Amino acid sequence: MRTIMMVVAGALLASPLSAQDLEPRFLSPSPVGMSFGLLGYGYSIGNVVLDQALPLEGIEARVHSVSAAYARSIGLLGRSGQITAVLPLATSTWSGELAGVDTSTTRTGFGDPLVALAVNVVGAPALGRAEYGTYRPRTLIGVALKLRVPVGQYDRTKFFNLGGHRWTVSPRLGVAQYFGRLTVEGYASAWFFATNADFYGGSTVAQAPIVAFQLHASYTIRRGLWGAVSFGQSIGGSLTVDGVDGDNAQSNNRFGATLAIPVSAAHALKLAYSSGISTRAGADFDTFVVAWQYRWGG
Repeated sequence: MRTIMMVVAGALLASPLSAQDLEPRFLSPSPVGMSFGLLGYGYSIGNVVLDQALPLEGIEARVHSVSAAYARSIGLLGRSGQITAVLPLATSTWSGELAGVDTSTTRTGFGDPLVALAVNVVGAPALGRAEYGTYRPRTLIGVALKLRVPVGQYDRTKFFNLGGHRWTVSPRLGVAQYFGRLTVEGYASAWFFATNADFYGGSTVAQAPIVAFQLHASYTIRRGLWGAVSFGQSIGGSLTVDGVDGDNAQSNNRFGATLAIPVSAAHALKLAYSSGISTRAGADFDTFVVAWQYRWGG
């Protein structure tokens, strides 16, 4: 059973948001007091574990997810910032060989919600809507902190779950440089994982931190209409189950593309696609996302 555990420990699942997310324009400021509501649909296919930080090999999955998100632009010590909350709902079907036996299973329910705080510490002061209209950013440096809350669907008697049953925290540092319509961004982050002492059968799973890097280039065609190409690299995250090191550190590369289309002054449509380039261990999948955004206030 311990050998099986080392293979399926990646079934500690959460939301599709993870170290492998590609997020262009993460530092873009907004007028203080502006709110954003977003409803998105995502479809992922491949070796998908909803907590993508954990490796699970030889599994094919199809995941349909709907995420509701709320964000609000804030001022903090005179700097622009943003608070965000995301709640994912997913239906996932996994199939593959487990311990030499072909198996499949389906789960439907909520994943672990995510909350985040981001602040631009250089280059983006807190501005009202009137002042923001004449603001032209040049160089931005920002920091962020993400927290995944372990309240999603979880059953210790199941290998596959939609919740991870552990706290996860991620600090991030980012730099964005504006060249007229072109914006180039770079991010460095790390994911730290609490121990899950109630994995399948009562086992204890610990995970080393994951370090992740992202590069983005986006181009604004006109106000509200922009596209971006992205690249991400994540390293680390080896697992230990009941004190036994799995020797399964990850090294994953992903690329992606994003298109934002304004529909009206308050509404926008966002389309995104991402795929793996190379994967040493863990999740290797394609994801398609369609999201509708509404903004108000400010």
